[in-house]
Amino acid sequence: MTTRLQRLFFHKLLVALVTVAQPVYGQKILTWFTLGTTLSGEDPSKPGFYQPVFSPELEKYNGEEVILTGYVIPIDFSSNTYALSKTPFANCFFCGKAGIETVVGLRFKNPQSKFLVDQFIIVKGRLRLNKQPNGDFIYYLDNAELHG
Repeated sequence: MTTRLQRLFFHKLLVALVTVAQPVYGQKILTWFTLGTTLSGEDPSKPGFYQPVFSPELEKYNGEEVILTGYVIPIDFSSNTYALSKTPFANCFFCGKAGIETVVGLRFKNPQSKFLVDQFIIVKGRLRLNKQPNGDFIYYLDNAELHG
């Protein structure tokens, strides 16, 4: 009996994982794991600045419309500038507890109402890999919109 229940559970879990991993209306689901494949090191021509090295897997998403989940970090309410973080604010890049690959700049298509710090959202937008960040985000979601 246990074996049958285990197989049924495994089958339902597999179906759920495959369903979640499928593109929604043509957008690709981007994961923080994939974003985490980015390597970075100090830019020799600009001490103190980091130069990202994007993985071939991540390069495939560049310019594509993607869906990403994360925690909102308001940067500047007046200019409608936000970041999306893999982790809540207390553990994020801005607190020195995570790497630059764990935050994405959001450029919304339309002005947004003010988000709360650490508000969990699902957002879609066109991924732009910023190959020369010069102290800026290494990823952006342009034309971003709330999703779902």
